[in-house]
Amino acid sequence: MGNKSSSKKDSNNTKEETDDFEGFFLEDWEILSDKSKLDNYSIDKNKISFNNELLISQVKNDPFKDYEEIKLLGSGSFAKVLLVKNKVTGLIRAMKIIKKKKSATTSSLPGPGSTDLEILNEIDALKHIDHPNIVKIFEFYNSEDAYYLITEYCGGGELFKVIDAKKKLTEIQCAYVMYQVLSAIKYCHKLKIMHRDLKPENILIYKHDTKNDFYDVKICDFGTSQIFKKGQWQNQPCGSVYYVAPEVIHKKYNSKCDLWSVGVIMFMLLSNKAPFGGRNDNDILRNVLSGKYNLGFLQNCSTTTIDLIKKLLDKDYKTRINADKAMNHPFFTKYNIKELVNDIKDENIIKKLIDNLKKYKCGTLLQETALAYLVHNYPDLKEIENACKLFNKIDINGDGKITSAIFYKGICNYWKGNPEKEILEIFEKLDTDHNNYIGYEEFIRAAVDKSIFLDEKVLKFAFKYFDKNDTGEITYQSLSSIFKGHIKSESIDENLKKIMNEIDKDENGKIGYEDFCELMKKIL
Repeated sequence: MGNKSSSKKDSNNTKEETDDFEGFFLEDWEILSDKSKLDNYSIDKNKISFNNELLISQVKNDPFKDYEEIKLLGSGSFAKVLLVKNKVTGLIRAMKIIKKKKSATTSSLPGPGSTDLEILNEIDALKHIDHPNIVKIFEFYNSEDAYYLITEYCGGGELFKVIDAKKKLTEIQCAYVMYQVLSAIKYCHKLKIMHRDLKPENILIYKHDTKNDFYDVKICDFGTSQIFKKGQWQNQPCGSVYYVAPEVIHKKYNSKCDLWSVGVIMFMLLSNKAPFGGRNDNDILRNVLSGKYNLGFLQNCSTTTIDLIKKLLDKDYKTRINADKAMNHPFFTKYNIKELVNDIKDENIIKKLIDNLKKYKCGTLLQETALAYLVHNYPDLKEIENACKLFNKIDINGDGKITSAIFYKGICNYWKGNPEKEILEIFEKLDTDHNNYIGYEEFIRAAVDKSIFLDEKVLKFAFKYFDKNDTGEITYQSLSSIFKGHIKSESIDENLKKIMNEIDKDENGKIGYEDFCELMKKIL
């Protein structure tokens, strides 16, 4: 692991006259991070944003009351990762346990490192991220002596194991991996998040197609991630020596540092050699600063492949390729990688997903929140995976957002005729938070067959989300604790009373499990 940075509040940014950033804006991040802006954003059940900020909460219980330990996956000086099973659903998760103690510097790149700040930074970043190639966080627990993060479990382990096994990937196999990584990085950069510690150890394999040797991957470990602003530069050194960009060593860098790391990873997957090696950290850093590497290690690669690597390992960050342009490089287009990554072999599956989009109707606030919570927590269901692939097929920009124009163009590929009015009406229904685009999980909630959640264990799991105090009942107070900050303060009482009145048949101010199930079965 490389050295970790301090929190976003201690960003150490300096203003630079030139501006080499991509033309993105903070958009949702600003809104979701600044609670004062919620007055104009989340107003009622039709405009609430079902983002991870709402779906991921801090749990007060003992984590081992909810999860059963299966085995130890790994450990370090201040943290360990367990394989665990949810006691209600049986879902397999990874539990990352971080002790609340000052961490030591483990890289030749010096800088302050605090476990508390790292973990809070990682939680904050992951709460705002919704991308299929980034590891999801489901819950986190905060005890007196440690933090516990419950995340997706990627059974294939680290991508580094491919390199460690002295295995070289073919160009198409490498393109399959790197396209997913770049898609996640492009998405993060659009949200103004730079990862700053990209390396094969922080890329996890969650599926391995052994027939073609294709790896489906997810990026993890956002402890060093940083929010950046247009025209500002970072000067906090961080990262791991093999993958760090020259400008990071010089303490003046921007999001392009992530693209350098992508180039190093790509080089290593194709050659099983590090482009910038050395006998020790200082040797490695000197070689990184020189920007010189041995193309002889890539002698079996095509000129197209070498061209992309050169553009990624461009010592001058100003001319270094960005994630968007990299994804459209001939290295990927010649293999039609986007279609390969998002292949849905059965056209009937696509037809079914489109039909579900057509039939989608927005339910009550409680129903929609429960559905959003279940979609977020069951990403490995085959139907959800297929819905995600369809989203990516429609999302021609590859930025994780589908506008009305893109939605219309994408759906027309699967809808005979030219029903513009109907398609735009569907878009309006799917855009539940009225921010003029559809996100991943927003799309998936509408596209999947809701009956996949009609299971006793699943419904109990959803009920437990609202029953925060584990009393067996949903109360006005428990709903208020969930939705506080996500609905305008002057509207929350009215909305929550409406929820209670719709379900609370006994008018005792409580919703029991049976009443909750009856409500959910209406939408599922």
